[in-house]
Amino acid sequence: MPLNPWNTLFSFLTIILPLLNPFVAFAVNPQGEALLSWKQILNGPTKALSNWNPTDETPCGWFGITCNINKEVVELKLRYLSLYGTVPTNLSSLVSLTKVDLPSTNLTGSVPREIAILHELNYLDLSDNALIGEIPSEICNLLKLQEIYLDSNQLEGSIPVQIGNLTSLKWLTLYDNQLNGEIPNTIGNLKNLQVIRVGKNKNLRGLIPREIGNCTELTILGLAETSIWGFLPPSLGLLKKLKTIFACTTLLSGQIPPELGDCTALQNIYLYNNSLTGSIPREISGCRNLTYLLLNSNLINGKVPGELSHLVSLHFVNFSDNLIEGTLPLPVLPLHMVFFSISSNNFSGEIPSSICNLNFIKYLDFSHNHFSMIPPCLGNMSDYLIDLDLGNNNFHGTIPKFVKCNNLRSLKLAGNQLEGPMPRSLVNCKKLEILDFANNKVNDTFPHWLVNLPELQVLSLRSNNFHGSIGNHKTKFSFPNLRIIDLSHNMFHGHLPSNFFKYLTAMMNGNMDKGGLQYMGDDYYYDSVTIDIKGNYINVEKIQTLLTIIDISNNSFKGEIPKVIGNLGSLKGLNFSHNNLMGHIPISFRNLTNLECLDLSSNKLTGNIPIQLTDLTSLEILNLSKNHLVGLIPQGKQFNTFTSASYSGNLGLCGFPLTKTCGNDEGQQPPPAPTIQEDDFGFANGFHWKVVLLGYGCGFMFGLCMGYLVFSSEKPKYLLNIVYGERRNKVRRLKNNAHGRIN
Repeated sequence: MPLNPWNTLFSFLTIILPLLNPFVAFAVNPQGEALLSWKQILNGPTKALSNWNPTDETPCGWFGITCNINKEVVELKLRYLSLYGTVPTNLSSLVSLTKVDLPSTNLTGSVPREIAILHELNYLDLSDNALIGEIPSEICNLLKLQEIYLDSNQLEGSIPVQIGNLTSLKWLTLYDNQLNGEIPNTIGNLKNLQVIRVGKNKNLRGLIPREIGNCTELTILGLAETSIWGFLPPSLGLLKKLKTIFACTTLLSGQIPPELGDCTALQNIYLYNNSLTGSIPREISGCRNLTYLLLNSNLINGKVPGELSHLVSLHFVNFSDNLIEGTLPLPVLPLHMVFFSISSNNFSGEIPSSICNLNFIKYLDFSHNHFSMIPPCLGNMSDYLIDLDLGNNNFHGTIPKFVKCNNLRSLKLAGNQLEGPMPRSLVNCKKLEILDFANNKVNDTFPHWLVNLPELQVLSLRSNNFHGSIGNHKTKFSFPNLRIIDLSHNMFHGHLPSNFFKYLTAMMNGNMDKGGLQYMGDDYYYDSVTIDIKGNYINVEKIQTLLTIIDISNNSFKGEIPKVIGNLGSLKGLNFSHNNLMGHIPISFRNLTNLECLDLSSNKLTGNIPIQLTDLTSLEILNLSKNHLVGLIPQGKQFNTFTSASYSGNLGLCGFPLTKTCGNDEGQQPPPAPTIQEDDFGFANGFHWKVVLLGYGCGFMFGLCMGYLVFSSEKPKYLLNIVYGERRNKVRRLKNNAHGRIN
C-alpha cells in the first residue's frame, strides 16, 4: 500500500518542530501565549515551569496557574522561586486575573502600569523582590483590590494620593522600601482597611493623618522606623478594633493621648525610641487585652499609674530610659508578667516585696535607679527567672540567698553598696553565665566554689574588698567557658597559680566562632557588661561571644607571669598592670595572635622585651611603662606604631621611639613617626580604648633628669600635674534596650 506523503510530512513536523522551538504554539490559547512569552524572557532556572507546554490547549493545568470553569486564567501564583525577570506586562489576554502572587521571586524592574487593565484583580503580592521606581497611580483604578503587598523592595516616590479610591482595600503593606512624602489624608476613605504597614521607609515624613480615625476596621497600624513626627492623633481612640500600634523609632513627640484607652481591643503598643513626653495615661488601663507595652527610650515623666495592675494580660513591659520617678506602686505588676524593665529612670525607695509574687517572670531589670533595699525574698521568687539586673542603684546590706534559680542566666548587682560575703547559694544557679558584682563592698576571699557553675562565661568582681590569694598549684580550677575575668581593684595577693589559667578552654581557641558574629543574650534581651579600662568605665552593651579579656590589675600579685597564659590564643585584652609581678615577659606571649591590648605597666618586670612580640600583628595598645625593662625596643610591624608612652619609666630601655639610643647604634636615625590616630579595641559594639599620647621631652638630658626626679621623689603631685594632668574617671550610663528582640 503506497505511503501518503501528507501523512508522512505531518508526522515529521509533529516531531521536529517542538524540538526546534519549544515556544511554538500549536493549540494553546492567547492566555497561554502571553504566559509563554513571559517565561521566555526569564533569566533564572525555569525548571518549576517545565510543564508549561505550548502544545496544550489551555494553560489551566500548568504549575502555578488556576483557571475558572470557563478556562480563564484567574490566578498566577509562583511563590519563592528564582525567576530573575520582570513582572509580566503582556496582560491584555489575562483580563480575568483576580490574583497575582509573585513574592520572593527575584523580580526586577518596576511595577508595570499595564497592571491597570486587570479590572478583576483583588490580590496583588510582589513583596520581597528588587522592584524599583514609583508605585504607579494606575493601581488605584483597580477598584476590586482588597490586598496589596509591595513590601521589601526598593520602591521610591510617595504613596499615591489616589489610594483613597480603593474603598475595598483591606491590607496595604508597603514597609521596607525607600518611599518618601507623607501619608495622604485620603487614607481615611478606606473604611474597610484592616492593616496598614508603611514602616522602614526612613524618608516617609509628616504627621499621622487624623483621618486615620475613619478606618474603623483597622487592626494593625505600622509606622515604625520612619520620619513621621508630631503628636499621636486623639482620633486613634475611634479605632475600636485596633490591636497593634507599631510607631517605634520615629520622631513622635507630645503626650500619649488618653483616648488610646478607648481602643479596648489593643494588645500591643510599640512606641519606643521617640520623644514622647508627659506621664503614662491611667486611661490605658481600659485596654484590658494589652499584652505588650513598650514605651522605653522616650522623655516620659511622672509616676507609673497603679491602674496598670488591672491589665491582667500584660506580659511585657519596658519603661526603661525615661524620666519616670517616685516609688514603684505595690499593685503595679500583673501576676503573669514575663518581662519587666524600668532601668535608667528616677525610681527610688524600696522594691516592694510583692515583686516576689511574679511566679512567671523571666526578665527583671531595675538597674540605674535609686532603689535602696532588695527584698530578701528576691532570691526565692521564681524558677523561671532568666535575667536579673539590679545594678547601679543604692542597694545596701547583704546579698540575698538564691534558692530558686534553676534557669537564672545573668545576675548583675554592680554599682551598689552591698556588703558581706558572696552567697554560696549561687551554686544552685547551674545555668549562670554572667555574674557581675563590680563596684560594691563585698568582703570575701576568692570564691573557688564558682567552679560548680559550668556555664559561667563572664565574672566581674572588680572594685570590692576581695582579699587573700586566689589559690596555689594544688587548687582545682575549672572554668571551661569563662571568657571575661575582671578581678581588678581588689586586695588579692600572692602568686598567680598556673592552673588558674590552664583550664580556660574558651580562651584557647584562636579561631573565630563557627557560628560567626554572635552576642550573649536571647530573643528578648542582650547582655551587657562594664569593663574598667585605664580608669574609664567602658560599657559593652552587647557582649560578643568573641570578646575575651583577663583583667587582674590593681592588686598585689607577685612572682612571675605564668607562661601558660601563652596558650590562651583567643585573648583580646590582657591587663596585669599595677601589681608586684617580677621576672621576664614570657616569650610564650608570641602565641597570643588575637591580642589587641596588652598592659603590664607598673610592675617590677625585668629583662628585655621579647622580639617575638612583634608577631602580634593585631596588637593596637601596648603599655609596658614603669617596670625595670632593659635593652633595645623591638622594631617592625605593630611596634612601629607605639609611642614613647608605652615604655616610659623603664630607664634601661633604648631605641625608637625613645630619645635614648643604644650603645652601638648612636648614629642610627629613628624612622619617621607614624600618623597618630585614636585607636579602638576593634569591637563592633563600640568598645573603645582611649589612647593618651605623651609628647617627647625637650632633649635627651632634660628627659633623663625629669624621669629621675619623678621616680626618685615618688611622683610629687605638682610635677605629676605638669606632666600628666589630673586623671579623671568617667562613668558612662548603661542602656539595655530589650525592644530590639521584641519588635
